Amino acid sequence: MNRFVRLMAVAGFVSPSFACREKKPAAPPPAAVVNSHVTEASLATVTLQPQAEARLDLRVQPVEKRSAERRRMLGGEVVVPSGNALVVTAPVAGGVVAEGGTALRPGATVKRGDVLLRLVPLATVDRDLLAQARRAADVARARDEVSAERLARAERVLADGAGTARAVEEARAERAVAGSDLAAARSRLELVSRSPLESDVSMRILAPRDGVLRQVSVAPGQTVTAGAPLFEVVGITANWVRVPLFVDEVHRVKPDAPVRVHALLSGQDEGVEALPVMGPPSADPVSATVDRFYELPASARFAPGQRVGVSLRFDAGEALLAVPASAVVYDALGGAWVYVREAEHVYARGRVDVVRQEGTDLLLGRGPREGTPVVTVGAAELFGTEFGAGH
Repeated sequence: MNRFVRLMAVAGFVSPSFACREKKPAAPPPAAVVNSHVTEASLATVTLQPQAEARLDLRVQPVEKRSAERRRMLGGEVVVPSGNALVVTAPVAGGVVAEGGTALRPGATVKRGDVLLRLVPLATVDRDLLAQARRAADVARARDEVSAERLARAERVLADGAGTARAVEEARAERAVAGSDLAAARSRLELVSRSPLESDVSMRILAPRDGVLRQVSVAPGQTVTAGAPLFEVVGITANWVRVPLFVDEVHRVKPDAPVRVHALLSGQDEGVEALPVMGPPSADPVSATVDRFYELPASARFAPGQRVGVSLRFDAGEALLAVPASAVVYDALGGAWVYVREAEHVYARGRVDVVRQEGTDLLLGRGPREGTPVVTVGAAELFGTEFGAGH
């Protein structure tokens, strides 16, 4: 009996202690389950069946290494050669008159000696100018009347036999002078009444050289002062390209080597060849650059002030890898790739860095080792097969 009581007491003491214990939480499920591991290299590997490779007709060629001139694409600016742009100014103050009634148009081609404008000089403004002109006209008319009467009287005296022929000739000459003075006085009075500031003559403004009008600063009917710019003529000879070079690169650029000038700064277009010329010495101390000048061919269609890309040659050569252009494929982000044959029917895609193109080959700054076989025909088909486009 006592034993049963003791067991019941122990059970009553132990049971609450077990009930107070907390249950352990269950372990969380894993964030991801990897069934198999695939290496990065195998993602860019294509294994073809013999029948598929035969249909693609793939061709491989080993990577070559060649010594190539070191080039760099820099920005340049098309400028007008020094002394090739002439600004014509007004020699005197006057009014502008269009030659032939047609106003000058920027971009028009002109020849040396062409009359482009007429300039009517401004007459000096005197006090009581109109009154003086009327007085001069009245005086000239009176002298003309007196000389006419004197000539008639001399002719009558000569007809009566009392005069001489010399007196008639002198009277006739005096009559002609008086008539001329009267005509001039009347013309001046008319001009003063119509436009008192304009003279009765005009000056022809000629084109100083063959070229193109780049800027026109006046319009017909405008009054300009002496020395005011009228227009600017740019010679139609070849323009120059100014290329700023850093001071530590000037001595490494070949001074006598021609360059390629591209309309696109990326240099993706064909470009034209420009020859080095001796330009005016100029530099920029702020950017630590020295200017080099190159002459464009006359057929080059570049406008002054246009930004262009210039491919320069450096003295030091460098060894670069070379592959045919057909061996390189590009992804959607512009990355360049080639396919390397690792084994029979196995091709791996590898990244390359394209430096530039020479002929039908691309020069690479980074790529497979020399002698590595790469696909030169069928690379685009392999690229489509790898990403599903060829299925």
